[in-house]
Amino acid sequence: MNIIVIGMGEVGIHIAQMLSKEEHAVKIVDENPQVLERASSELDAMSMLGQGAAPSTLKKLGVERCDLLIAVTDNDEINMLACHLGKELGARRTIARVSGSEYLDGSAGFYYNLLGIDLVLSPQILAASEIVKLVRSLDAVLVENFADNRIEMMQIPIKGKVPAIGIPLKDLETPPGVLLAAILRDDEIVIPGGEDSVQEADEVFLIGRTDHIDRAESLFGSKPKTQFRKVVIAGGGEIGFSVARQLEQRGHEVYLIEQNRERCEMLASVLGNTEVINGDCTSLSLLQELKVNNADVFVSVARRDEINLMSALLAKELGVRKTIALVHRPDYTVIYEHLGVDAPISPRAFAASQVLKYVRAGKVVSVSVLEEGKGEALEIVVPEGAPITEKTLLEVEIPRGAVIGALAGPQGVVIPTGETRIEPGSTVIVFTTPAVRPQVEKLFKRKRG
Repeated sequence: MNIIVIGMGEVGIHIAQMLSKEEHAVKIVDENPQVLERASSELDAMSMLGQGAAPSTLKKLGVERCDLLIAVTDNDEINMLACHLGKELGARRTIARVSGSEYLDGSAGFYYNLLGIDLVLSPQILAASEIVKLVRSLDAVLVENFADNRIEMMQIPIKGKVPAIGIPLKDLETPPGVLLAAILRDDEIVIPGGEDSVQEADEVFLIGRTDHIDRAESLFGSKPKTQFRKVVIAGGGEIGFSVARQLEQRGHEVYLIEQNRERCEMLASVLGNTEVINGDCTSLSLLQELKVNNADVFVSVARRDEINLMSALLAKELGVRKTIALVHRPDYTVIYEHLGVDAPISPRAFAASQVLKYVRAGKVVSVSVLEEGKGEALEIVVPEGAPITEKTLLEVEIPRGAVIGALAGPQGVVIPTGETRIEPGSTVIVFTTPAVRPQVEKLFKRKRG
């Protein structure tokens, strides 16, 4: 595909990198020469200095031959104008990034066919939705949903002596509708067999029906104490506000710390069941006063990474059960993890995932990258005539290093067995490694003729 990406901030660079890796022809645009030079040094893409919403720039880029135009600058109006003009000048499809909820209805974080733009998405709201899912599951460090939220995947670190340790997987009684699909061990993704077992310091990937997967959590982590939890949020920007609003609607006890007094007054006027505190979230005395040690989850979503990291570490030191922190700069993610933050959250990663899902529609619907590319969870809609539909799974030669974790179809969500036969039109979730992914995709390709 011929793709134009306007705006070379962290989100734009990340999206362009992932599209380039998939061998799309990518052109990048930014009006800041220093930003464009940095992006050009990191990307195998044609670059152009200019205002992305200017018709002259779009024409020079050959927008009339563009399959997809993506506008992800920091200015919502420029993004939407660039997409509108791009469509008028001949671009087949357009995607615009917006910073908040003004242009979006609800809390999904994306909207199709808004004002003539094919996809409008908000990285901030996507990140907020992920944080809410992580609050629900205290032991998980990653929660992903597939097949219109009918299938859920959790990544859970094994800490201490949990019930599942040492039991061969063939003898492990997981709840119906849930499968242990992969294990992260010694920094490598392992697709386990029936004789394998979970060990201390592993991280497990569970997949299953969204309404059943919580039942498996007690096998691999600690059982949730209560249904309603105390959550402290540091940062009252768009993400903090969205998280607080969703959590208070679920009955959680929510405290929100924001340093700007005017912003605090606005938040207090619209958040009916959240206690808004005007203060510094990196103040040890304030965190002690709020009794953060009694909190189930501490969420740090300030505008600066240094504040998010410091406040999360202080909360961890005080005894909070789980810390979630926003990461703006991608090179900080590893630092967050090494220093003990339970769940680093990257808005750019969620935005890129949503864009890739849209680009791949009709083939691989979405790809969830696991552990910085060591593994992948593929969501695939099975076409008519694909080799995977011709035999039972026991008879199909699924490559070593891959496993079909779940499928969703007219019969509902199923954890497949060797006797399962996959029907065309089903949505299948496959765990695989990058090395065997091409072999997996061949099983799901429609035969010629």
